[in-house]
Amino acid sequence: MTAQAAVRPFGPAGRLARRHAWTAAVVAFFALLLAWSASQTRNFGAFELQTLLASTLPLAYLAMAQSVVVIGGGIDLSVGAMLVLVNCLSARLMEGTDLGGSLLVAAGCLALAAALGALTGLVITVSKVPDIIVTLATSFVWGGVALFVLPTPGGGTSEGFSALVLGSGSAWWPALLCLLAPLLLVWAPLRRSRAGIAIYALGSNRNAAYLSGVDPLRTKVVAYAVAGLLAGMAGLATTAFTVGGSPQSTIAMNATLNSVAAIVLGGVALSGGVGGLIGPVFAVWCLYLIPNIMLGLGVDPSYGEVVKGVVVVLVVLAGGLLRARRNRAP
Repeated sequence: MTAQAAVRPFGPAGRLARRHAWTAAVVAFFALLLAWSASQTRNFGAFELQTLLASTLPLAYLAMAQSVVVIGGGIDLSVGAMLVLVNCLSARLMEGTDLGGSLLVAAGCLALAAALGALTGLVITVSKVPDIIVTLATSFVWGGVALFVLPTPGGGTSEGFSALVLGSGSAWWPALLCLLAPLLLVWAPLRRSRAGIAIYALGSNRNAAYLSGVDPLRTKVVAYAVAGLLAGMAGLATTAFTVGGSPQSTIAMNATLNSVAAIVLGGVALSGGVGGLIGPVFAVWCLYLIPNIMLGLGVDPSYGEVVKGVVVVLVVLAGGLLRARRNRAP
């Protein structure tokens, strides 16, 4: 038996376990929080589950969008503003329409969001300006356009569209299906494609990826286009949830910050090349449950933000220690 085999005796199964250990830990943390929250509710059931899924669907989409970009070695500070833009645009155009009209507007908004995301990736690659600078600038642009589209909160959507996206009453499965749709129809095939492998390669080591034949321009454009699509879905989910639109800049800022917190807790390395989309989704649910649990304990929910911040800091420290230990390993 070689020294390497002695260190890693479980072969492929061991590698699989190590690869998904962080996600498994986040899922276990969510299960613990969910059980705790359920113990505080007299009759925890389908209605509470539907509330959880419907309330977190926009942020879950946004965490997915942020994950794709960060895995590719960048960061997108405009995802929250894209959410607000699509929310305002869809709410204005969907007002007074039936389900068919709302779906047509939704398709157009998603196409626009993907195109704007691709444009952002193109500008970043061609200009060679860091992602954080370009996306900070585009966040102001998208926010300004949202104000032009809908100067004050308003608009609306059809009841059928809201029920289709989020469900109604205790019907939680529509929101779950809408959550699974991009994971199964977009991310799963993309991750196994050449473009998906290139995104991971670009995030792991840009120079090595280039020498291996990865096209940085195409890869960056694809990553940001997918992120734009997912951020657009977050905007549509917000329209379905609020049955209207709001151009407030604080919504965009909070959404962007929460998306970063979710991917950090979900196991996506900010250095790029590591992570997936499942962990951040469970992290979103964890961040949603913490203030609710504190409210059930009779603690001011405002302190929930403090607890969420402490959790994220501890996770970052733990991740740094694990990476340092892995780098020191022979």
